[in-house]
Amino acid sequence: MLFLKNIIENRYIVLTKRALVNIRYYLKELKVIKKTEFLSAAEIKNFQIKKIKELLIYAQKNVPYYRELFKKIRFNPEEFKDIKDIKKIPCLTKDTITDNINDLIATNVSKRHLKHTITGGSTGRMPMDFYLDKRKSSTIELAYLKYFWNRVGYKLYDRCIVLRGEILSNIVEGKKYWKMNHIVNWLTMSSFQLNDNTYELYINKINKFRPRFIIAYPSVIYSFAKYYKFGNIPPPDSLKAIICSSETLYDWQREFITSIFKVRTYSYYGLSEKCCIAAECENSTHYEFAPQYGFVELLNRDGEWCTEEDEKGEIVATGFNSHSFPFIRYRTEDVGVNTKIQSDHNRNWFTIKRIEGRIQEFFVDKFNSSVTFTCSDEMFWNVLNKVSAYQYIQNEPGKVTLNLDVKEILTDEELLDIKRTFNEYFPNIELAIKIVKDIPKTRSGKFRYLIQNLPVRAIR
Repeated sequence: MLFLKNIIENRYIVLTKRALVNIRYYLKELKVIKKTEFLSAAEIKNFQIKKIKELLIYAQKNVPYYRELFKKIRFNPEEFKDIKDIKKIPCLTKDTITDNINDLIATNVSKRHLKHTITGGSTGRMPMDFYLDKRKSSTIELAYLKYFWNRVGYKLYDRCIVLRGEILSNIVEGKKYWKMNHIVNWLTMSSFQLNDNTYELYINKINKFRPRFIIAYPSVIYSFAKYYKFGNIPPPDSLKAIICSSETLYDWQREFITSIFKVRTYSYYGLSEKCCIAAECENSTHYEFAPQYGFVELLNRDGEWCTEEDEKGEIVATGFNSHSFPFIRYRTEDVGVNTKIQSDHNRNWFTIKRIEGRIQEFFVDKFNSSVTFTCSDEMFWNVLNKVSAYQYIQNEPGKVTLNLDVKEILTDEELLDIKRTFNEYFPNIELAIKIVKDIPKTRSGKFRYLIQNLPVRAIR
């Protein structure tokens, strides 16, 4: 109970009954992780079979949607014996959730324990509503995050900068865009007020704070890295690592961020739906999915499990902590790349080589083929000091519009060079460039690099 003891004795906060319940879930899950971290592959398989079977029996008994579904497909959870039996259950899609939201709520759960949640929504799709169990979903996730961060050196009360989509109420225009959380020793900074007029203020505060870790959206910390570089500003020498999440961390972002801050740029993967969680291995950039948190599949275009090295598939997750609103074989619309290489730390966890992004994070060329949205930043390397932000928009196959928010006017030769480089990477796509005054962030404070308005099917 050291964690609880530190909070009570050293941080002087009053714990409500709900907080005590949450901490109990947190501590319990940390024990599970520690106990099962180095199980053999066979032991992990048996562990997951047991967890899946318990979830399926519960869903049949308490969740109207699954009760009707299992009846329709003549599926009996009591007969679930092999991990492959899960393939008998149809995948759960975002559209299915939207159409059946009330029938997906467990009837034995009090509504006061439910938290109504809305995802940001992928481009071309309305945001999706669903429910979480407010007693434990975020608390259990926090246990895994602490475990993952510990693997790269994070310790309780380490000084952290948080650069994500938080909306802060104590902002003082022109002076202060952050809030200190003394309980965890984190300085949370708003990403919504970031612009050419405020970056210097943010950077001065970051350097003065001397963080050991920066927790950020990749797009946000990448923008900071640009300002450090072109302002010739030395980064804080106190940094141990940068931790990214909630967006795809592209190789070109990682390389640039690492070159500026001189520390590892580390990434973890999670969902608002809380049905799977993964983080990069300490000694590689491969993602390891926590088998205690959920069961993960990588489905290829034929709907089968990926087996070949570098085979691409859609991440499909079954969460073990979402009984109030079960996600069973949930299609995340995120694309992963398969690998047969396992961790050298004796963790027999399901591992993928990388996450390439959401299905909507692909271009569609003139042949209606999906093209991975990578190297999208290469076009600007010669004019990085002139470009504040950029965003691609695609409304029809084979044609893309590039919106540029610039600090200085680009010459005709520079614009031509951007097009020339783009065509080298995407020869079957025609590029049009448009200079704009501002590129808005998403409502969660992210920089969106691609607005894809076509029904992309990168895997299917």
